[in-house]
Formats: sequence, C-alpha cells, structure tokens
Amino acid sequence: VSFQFADALPLCFSIETRRTIGQKYSALAGLYRQYTLIYIVADERDVIRLRTNYRREDVYLYRTLASPAQARERFLEYIKAMNMLHQHPRWYNEVTANCTTSIRTQRSVNERAPWDWRMLINGEADELLYERHAIVTGGLPFSELKQRSLINERARAADNSPDFSQLIREGLPK
Repeated sequence: VSFQFADALPLCFSIETRRTIGQKYSALAGLYRQYTLIYIVADERDVIRLRTNYRREDVYLYRTLASPAQARERFLEYIKAMNMLHQHPRWYNEVTANCTTSIRTQRSVNERAPWDWRMLINGEADELLYERHAIVTGGLPFSELKQRSLINERARAADNSPDFSQLIREGLPK
C-alpha cells in the first residue's frame, strides 16, 4: 500500500513474514508459528523495484477512492499497527494473520469490511476491492482494469528516474 503526500515521495507499507537468515517461506509452515509479522516501510521505488526487477513478481497498482481524510486515517492505522507489533509481536498465520487479513484487522471490529474468502488467496483482493467500489475503475471491466494496472514494464522502464512514482501511474484510470 502506497501513500502519496503533497510535498514528499510516496511511502509504501508492506506487511510480510519476518524470516531468519536463510529461512525459506512455506505456506504450510505459515500455519504453524514459523514466522512473525513485520511491517516494512520504505520508499515506493524500493518496494516496487524489489518485486518487479529482482523477484520478478507481478505488481498491480490501483488508485483508491479514499478521500484525503480517509487516507490519513488509514495511514495512522498502519502506524498504530506497527507500534503494536513492536510492543506485542504477532505470529504470521497463513489464514488468520496474513498480509491481507492484517490490513483488515487494523480497523476496529465495527469498521471492518465483511469477511470474504478472497482475503486468503494471494492476488484475489483486487477483485474484491473492485466489487466493493473501493478503487478507481474508469468504467472498465475488471479484467481490463487489472491488465492496465500491471506496472512491471513501467517500473522497469522508470528504474532510476526521479519521476518513478508518476511514470508507474501512467495509463491508470483517474
């Protein structure tokens, strides 16, 4: 999740498993307290380029329909969750405390989005956000929006450009 600011570069949050040196990720092990949760906060370029240029993962970028006040509230929820993890470390769990469910649980119980199975499957949350009208669609069907939102080539082309964040957003509906 990236947060944009009026006078600074975008800041990116990534919720991940914290592994020991040499420890490989396993979905099965993720059910049995093998990893703790960690929030990575970094320059947007660093987070995206790690995934597009080195790990060769597909990266999709969507604009949200959040107002500035709502975005500020979400940003503060991330900070609060990070501080809570510092005080009380949590185990990662493939089902109950993964990257997507951790975002959901940052909100108070009465403010959480209803549960959906797509929160458990990597790569399915974007369709859920589309259906819930939480992202800018430009009136596109989901399949076309997803295709446009794949930013790997733009991220590789933008590489070290000072305009990286603007370049990766080219072609996204506004």
